[in-house]
Amino acid sequence: MRTGIATVCLSGTLKEKMQACAIAGFDGIEIFEQDLVTSPLTPEDVRKMAADLGLTLDLYQPFRDFDSVSGDLLAANLRRAEAKFKLMARLGMDTILVCSNVATASIDSDDLRVEQLGQLAALAGDHGVKVAYEALAWGKYVSDYEHAHKLVEAVDHANLGTCLDSFHILSRNWDTAPIEAFNPDKIFFVQVADAPKLSMDVLSWSRHYRVFPGEGQFELAKFMGHVVRAGYSGPVSLEIFNDVFRQSDVERTAIDAMRSLIWLEEQGAKWLDAASDGAGRTQARGRRRYPMELATLPQVAEPAGYNFAEVRAADTKGLETVLGQLGFEFNGRHRTKDVQLWSMGHARVIINEAAHVEAGTPVEDAAPAIAALGFDVDSR
Repeated sequence: MRTGIATVCLSGTLKEKMQACAIAGFDGIEIFEQDLVTSPLTPEDVRKMAADLGLTLDLYQPFRDFDSVSGDLLAANLRRAEAKFKLMARLGMDTILVCSNVATASIDSDDLRVEQLGQLAALAGDHGVKVAYEALAWGKYVSDYEHAHKLVEAVDHANLGTCLDSFHILSRNWDTAPIEAFNPDKIFFVQVADAPKLSMDVLSWSRHYRVFPGEGQFELAKFMGHVVRAGYSGPVSLEIFNDVFRQSDVERTAIDAMRSLIWLEEQGAKWLDAASDGAGRTQARGRRRYPMELATLPQVAEPAGYNFAEVRAADTKGLETVLGQLGFEFNGRHRTKDVQLWSMGHARVIINEAAHVEAGTPVEDAAPAIAALGFDVDSR
């Protein structure tokens, strides 16, 4: 599975974001336009930096409010699109995200949308660009991914496809099974995001409360399974709008983001196994092959038992007294670290005296707390 992430997910400058994505192990990135606009880097600089970091530039976004407009506005939108295509050429990018129109002044006509998207696709073809059309969950007339796909099929142009975004689909409780019937050549891009189930307007929900896969309540494994069974083989990219993530350490957030995609890949593989023909086949033993292979983590045996519990504390006197009263014996201190070992039979407690700051609170101001657990495992 090719992994990607939108730069809007992370804090910092465009340069810092790209470096963090490379460190975290992503294959590629989506360039969010605002990040490029505010960067001192030229498009050529970004292109070279991506190549040096081993990152592909997979998607330029967003291009808004194109379709369902009057003739004079369409002409302006096409000029705007051509300017973006020329910029993308400098970046070395070939795919742009076009969102369904949300403007109240738009016109409700599928025939008009097909005509206008066809003109956009033809222009994109002249510039070697692919257009990934996405149904926003709050789109004025196109909010359903199946509707967007039908428009793409009606246009029937090689340079127009669809973008499937898990948030826009699952926030509206759309069934994801129809994805399997899509022509995979018309699925140009896939974006994933999780979210907690909230009772609020979908726009605010989307812009502030998306989270990484596994941190919310969406059925992302099922979504991924349908995408895989459709025959899609392109990037699976994170698009997370979250105020906290955009203020957090960029490298740590990028690593957490990559972990979430590894988790999603494994959960998607498990869903495919569970939804198979009932033979209980695993990928290694003959699960049906798809263009996108979902890897699973190496299986490990369950822990054989607990080895220790580590308690962090700056003032350890009270803790030492309690352990003594419980029957634990002091076994000594580590030769190089500020830790003590206490034991009672097979039970072991480590007291960590090292003072540091946790979540902005100095340890000396915090109550003793569990810092780590150790397990016995079979090393064979």
